[in-house]
Amino acid sequence: MAEAASEEDVVAQRRKELLANETPEQRKKREVAMAKRMVGRAPRGGGFRSEQKVAARGKGFAKKGSRLKYDRLPKPGDNCGCGSDLSYSQCCSTYHSSLSCDAPNPSALVRARYTAFRYRLPDFLMATTDPEGDEFQADASAWKKDLLQFCDTMEFQGLTVETEEADAEPPTVEFRATFAQKGTLKLVDACEKSEFIRREGKWLYTRGKVTYDTPRS
Repeated sequence: MAEAASEEDVVAQRRKELLANETPEQRKKREVAMAKRMVGRAPRGGGFRSEQKVAARGKGFAKKGSRLKYDRLPKPGDNCGCGSDLSYSQCCSTYHSSLSCDAPNPSALVRARYTAFRYRLPDFLMATTDPEGDEFQADASAWKKDLLQFCDTMEFQGLTVETEEADAEPPTVEFRATFAQKGTLKLVDACEKSEFIRREGKWLYTRGKVTYDTPRS
């Protein structure tokens, strides 16, 4: 006799049914809601399969029990995806490796968080979110899953830091991030004014207000 379906299976099946029956208006509303937390956190909920980069058999000297590679990191000499015109090793790599950002200004954290989404680095996003801010989630496992699902759903096309007020209270950065949902050609600019806090010499993302616009170019 077949075992009863788990609660997770039931939820997944229900979501599949809802997605299959949604109207174009409902689909658009869902996609916009999904994008709203791009720099803070991804929305809750499943339905998207996460990528897993597994080393080819016999290659990479993978050891039994070693962790799988989930990121999309560029080569150290490649241009950094944040648009700084610096190589990855000269730009966001140090912050990603240390899971922190001790730069003089918070715009460096904006760049590093943007590339963390682009390169699929949920641990950095979680580590640089203020535990007392609006975007923090106590359930680390569910939070990480949400972030990975979002990274796998969106194509990140570019970042422009427009204004920065590092000495304001709270410190703020305004930026535009261009992205599209995978499988579509429609680009959208997420225009966000983010707030930050500096704790023990390191920047943390607290919250942000997001609007949407047509890409400038």
